[in-house]
Amino acid sequence: MGNLKNTFSAALVSAAAMSFSAAGAATMTFDALPDEGAGLTTYTENGITAKALGGVLGFFNDPGFAHIDDSGTGFAFGADFTMAGLFDAVSFSLVSFGFNFFERPGPLADNLFVSGYLGDTQVGNASFALGDAFSAQSFTLGSAFVGISRLRIELLYPISEAYCDAPCSHFDLDSVTLDGVDIAPVPLPATLALSAAAGLGLWGLRRRRTLSTPA
Repeated sequence: MGNLKNTFSAALVSAAAMSFSAAGAATMTFDALPDEGAGLTTYTENGITAKALGGVLGFFNDPGFAHIDDSGTGFAFGADFTMAGLFDAVSFSLVSFGFNFFERPGPLADNLFVSGYLGDTQVGNASFALGDAFSAQSFTLGSAFVGISRLRIELLYPISEAYCDAPCSHFDLDSVTLDGVDIAPVPLPATLALSAAAGLGLWGLRRRRTLSTPA
């Protein structure tokens, strides 16, 4: 009976330990990202993985940034960001180098697109105009980017626009912050009930075998 009791106690402890899984915010700073010569298409830092879209990930002139560019270069035009499990996409920052629809008449159009995915389904998106001058910018993402499995940050450029010479825009990406979503806790009473039922079942089986054994 002692071994069964110990097994039952261990099951309760294990169930309690599995009831919660801690998660937390992490930031990809690109501090260890090499230049484009390394030819990286994926980069991992602080539990976040970035995967290049249409090119390589690397810094251009300034270490500590990921250079994002559109057609005409070997750099990626964007990147997908993931971490283990679901997460909330919190924020990112960048330094824009302008060239937003260069020489286009009228107001500047959006040329930065951010989207959130749950599996293969897009569940949120936002677009921004980076402007036509050098500038540092920060972006905070809202409720449309909560509980997602993939964040995409990319440049959009009008291929059909004859006056848009490559590059239409480019920027140095920095400080992508994601906040891991806690795994839903298993209600402790239900866990205890299941463990108790299993323990009683084992005890009953052992008792039945003891009673049926000839003296």
